[in-house]
Order: sequence, then structure tokens, then C-alpha cells
Amino acid sequence: MVGFCGALDHEGGMVSLDTLKRICGLHGAGSAFIGREYGVLCDGESNLSGDIMPFTVRYNKSLYTVAVVADRRKKGGADLARAVIEGYIEEGEEYINRLDTSYALALYDGRCGELLLAKGHSGDKPLFYTVWNKAIYFSSSIRPLMRLWGGRVRISKKILTSYIDSTPTALPEGLFLDIVPVRAGHRVICSRFGHSDITTLPCVYGGGISTREGNEIPVGGKGDLRRDLTDALFAFDYPQFDCHMPYLLAYLRECGERKLRSVTVQDTALGLGEEYSVERAERLGSYFDVRVRVTPAKNVRVSTRTLKAMSKELDSILGEYLGDGDNVLHKLFTDDYFCRLDGAKPSEEIIRKKALLCQTAMWFQRFDLVLQ
Repeated sequence: MVGFCGALDHEGGMVSLDTLKRICGLHGAGSAFIGREYGVLCDGESNLSGDIMPFTVRYNKSLYTVAVVADRRKKGGADLARAVIEGYIEEGEEYINRLDTSYALALYDGRCGELLLAKGHSGDKPLFYTVWNKAIYFSSSIRPLMRLWGGRVRISKKILTSYIDSTPTALPEGLFLDIVPVRAGHRVICSRFGHSDITTLPCVYGGGISTREGNEIPVGGKGDLRRDLTDALFAFDYPQFDCHMPYLLAYLRECGERKLRSVTVQDTALGLGEEYSVERAERLGSYFDVRVRVTPAKNVRVSTRTLKAMSKELDSILGEYLGDGDNVLHKLFTDDYFCRLDGAKPSEEIIRKKALLCQTAMWFQRFDLVLQ
């Protein structure tokens, strides 16, 4: 994880640094602020956001602390954190409304003991929170909060089955029953009296969509689909796939190996929805530490031959999981569902369904989730 995680514990009165280090999975360098009921831990530097560290100031005998992940090309994490603190002290939440970059931040106001979790309107920087042992924990990725729950995070069966059968979409609301995503253009205020979700007024930031001419992603060639499924699962921390994703993954792997910091690509996923495309670019880009901006692409279709090859490879992987009678897939769908899927003509929709089923089986095996 490159980002931050933290906690606000009004009842316990003391946040544990050891707990934050454990759930963050941090064993090396990092920066932390612990102030009795509030604590935040940041874990280093990224090409995407620059130095990520908590920034704290004292004003009128009260401490203010912020941690932020943002687009480095605007301001690095440390510079933006300082600007956010100064702007918030002078103008309050109105300053947050006017931020014109992609961001996810956690700001603690020691004057009133409130935590502000906020996310930019583009929605491409992740931010999540959960209530555990009466304390509020938050993180810029899902996995630390999953560790907090000991892996026993509840997943909605109804939402998951609907999601697998849907067209490509960003993280579906309600998929995680114990972890709540902060939505794009929203802020969550956490205090002794609970927490409330408030819409942030629109700003001028245009998200991850670029007007520049992007690089065309080569389509075709044989890759390692099992590896692509695994990489995508760990990039998103939940099942997510489409038939064009293997080609973007191959391109970003090469960019990462070449130490490229930023790329603009023609993205076929824009035709499936801006929210999905922007989230997809951010998650996969972060996985390889490459800032990805997207621009519309020509209507590139994956050939029938390639779809058939993908379908055959997915059938082999899926068959391994379906051979286990205790696999979670048998709790989601009936045998008739899998028979109809097996007999369906390969298409982009069928590839996505089979891929999501494979990833779901991997997900429950590796993260020890609970279906409910």
C-alpha cells in the first residue's frame, strides 16, 4: 500500500500505532502522527503522489493534521497537505470545496475533535472507512481495513451476483457490508455523535480524462490470463475485469519496467462509462506506479478468434474452481447457470462474466471473506 490509514477513537481515548502498522502491512519506513484519540500512518513515496506524510500544525492551542493522496503533477502530497491545513484554518470546509485536483484526504480538527474524510469529484483516488470496536478506521485502500477485520469482511451475496451479471461498472455500492467507500465528490464528517455524508460542491477539475492524443494500446497477442486476473484482483481488491484489460495490463507492466512516471492512453473503457474508466486507470496505474490519464479511443473490437481463445482459457481456470464442491461459486449460482454460461457464444460480456467468476473464487480463497 502507498497511502495512509488511521483511526479516530473517542471512546478508547488512545489510538495504537502498532495496530495501524499491522493493518497497513508496514514493516519499513513511514511517517505517523498519534495524538491520543486520533492517529494516522503514511507509508512512503510514490511516483503518483510524491512524499505521502501527515502534516500537523498547532493553531489557537489546537492541533490540525492532514494526510492526502493527490495528483503529483498539481502538488506533491507534502505541499498539498500544508496548503489544505492553511486553507482549512482560514476558510473552513469551503477551501476543500475548491480543490481543483484529484485527491483523497483525511483531516483531523483537534479544536472540535472531528475527522473529515473527503474525495475529489473525479473519484479516481480511493478512500474507505469502517467502524470497528466503536472506533472509526479509514484508509486510502481497502486492504488495511480488511486486515483490521481479520479478513472476515462480509460480502453481500445479492450485490455480488448482480454485479457479476452486470455490464462493466465501478465498485458497486453495498458490495462490502463492513467497509464503506467515500464517494466521489463527497465528504464524511466523523465526530462523537456519529458520522454524516455530505456532497461537496462541484469544482473545475476534469478528472483523469485528457484532451491530449493518447497512445494506442496494442490489441492481440497471447498473454498469461491467469496472471492478468490475479494482478487485476490485487489492483482493485475486488473482482474487476473486461476483455481489453489484459492489453492495458501488458502495456502498464512495460511502462513500469521502463520507469515511466505518466502516460496518456486511448481507452476503450471510456465507452463503458467515465466512472469505470477513470477508476480502472487509477487502480491499474497505481499497481504499477504509473500515472494514467485516458482519452477516447476508436471503437476497437477484440477479434472473435481472440475472444474464443480467452473463453477457452477462462473455462479451464473456472473448471478448477467448480470442481471443488465447497467453492463459493456454488453458493452464488446454480449448476444450470454454469451450464448456460458454458454453452454461450464467446463475447465481451461472456468473457467478463467468466473472468469475474474466476476472480471471485480467488478473492474468497485469498482474503477469507464471508458471504452474507
